[in-house]
Amino acid sequence: MNLKFVTGEPALLAGKTLFVADIHVGIEYEYRQSGINMPSQTEKLLSRIESLLKQTKAASLVLIGDIKHKVPGISWQEEREVPAFLQRLAEKTEVRVVPGNHDGGLQKFVPKGVKLYPTQGGLFGNTYASHGHTWPEPSFAKAKYFIMSHSHPQVEFKDRLGYRWGERIWIRAKLNKNKILKKYPKAKTLPELIIMPAFNPLSGGIPVNRKIPKEEQKRHISPILKSAKMRTAKIFMLDGTYLGELGKL
Repeated sequence: MNLKFVTGEPALLAGKTLFVADIHVGIEYEYRQSGINMPSQTEKLLSRIESLLKQTKAASLVLIGDIKHKVPGISWQEEREVPAFLQRLAEKTEVRVVPGNHDGGLQKFVPKGVKLYPTQGGLFGNTYASHGHTWPEPSFAKAKYFIMSHSHPQVEFKDRLGYRWGERIWIRAKLNKNKILKKYPKAKTLPELIIMPAFNPLSGGIPVNRKIPKEEQKRHISPILKSAKMRTAKIFMLDGTYLGELGKL
């Protein structure tokens, strides 16, 4: 399967399968708990995904983790909206879900017809998909591409007045074979690692070109990233602009 980033969108197409990650349905509940009154944005998220399915002519959809937001537990908003979110998408196309670290208890809300994969991820043709917060299954080494999310990668920009803002990015990196073999001694070949940007713009991000507090790093740490050659990773904006290698940003 050929792999293609959808220009201008935090989504990619592998063959006829559309991949999106970090939906975070119900994140508005957390904002409201913090005193920021915000209506549900789930309908907008659904409309965007439906539009992408039509635009790309995808035959199936894979959601790579963090379908819901609250962790631990589940909010009243998620109880109401997550099943309806998945059901509506399932009426449009084949839907498969790889759970993330925010998806504890998600199996209770997955409607009939939607396939739920193990937390470690799974193979989709020549592409392995995992949220990234756990080690993948050994079968990941058979893939050409390893797609993960979880880290919400962004690049930070700063203007002359000191104003800072983040833009979502794609990261393409090679895996360190010596490190991978310590965990998977039978691995013969290694896929290219592709880190997806978060689909929900309200879920925030981690700027890869700025030092961040260790506590914040721990929230988005991924075991597979410790085995990736991140300094030479290639960074791309959503519009396809190549920013260079991570170590030079």
